[in-house]
Amino acid sequence: MLSWRGLASGFFLPFFLPFFLLFALAGNATAQDFNRAAELKRYRAWLHDFTQDLDTLAASRRPLTDAQLDAMFARTVVPGSRGASFIRQTFASRGSDGAYVPQPGPRTLFLGVLESGIPAGQGGRYPETDPTLDAVPLTVWYLHVDVGDMTNTYLLSSKHFTPYRLPPAGKLERNAYPFLLMDTRDGGLRLGGVSSELWGLIVYLHNAAR
Repeated sequence: MLSWRGLASGFFLPFFLPFFLLFALAGNATAQDFNRAAELKRYRAWLHDFTQDLDTLAASRRPLTDAQLDAMFARTVVPGSRGASFIRQTFASRGSDGAYVPQPGPRTLFLGVLESGIPAGQGGRYPETDPTLDAVPLTVWYLHVDVGDMTNTYLLSSKHFTPYRLPPAGKLERNAYPFLLMDTRDGGLRLGGVSSELWGLIVYLHNAAR
């Protein structure tokens, strides 16, 4: 089973959602000053490049240093961020010599969830409390995801969301909506973190399929 490690810190073939969930998403998106069409285009471009970078990592046949991993994901992941740690912990294994070798992790499921994603809104700048991680301003990107009926089961569970809802524009609310942390500067996107709200869904779907 996948581990819930990292969730305590808050990070780490589509079907249709019920009508009321889609209605809520549309209503909130209208209230937000967030161009979903433009941001979806930007998100898709990032996801295409990110998938290529994961493919490059998976195909690597030699151990990689931290610097080499950062260079491999330079265009899609913020170096030294929670996102960079996520890549190392999830898709690589560190040896006693400090070098990394690729491991599959839940790659297919993770990318499937991201592929279903639609940027739904933004929650403002993430209030980073670790000064070593605050070099790059990261924006909370709420992500609408839909990978089947089990997604609904997880999102609508009061154990995980209190309740499931899209927060107001510019506001970070935990246990409300899956989100990514993104570096949105310079017209592109780079991953800065994967929220526990999103990673918890990945863990749930992975374990349910076993």
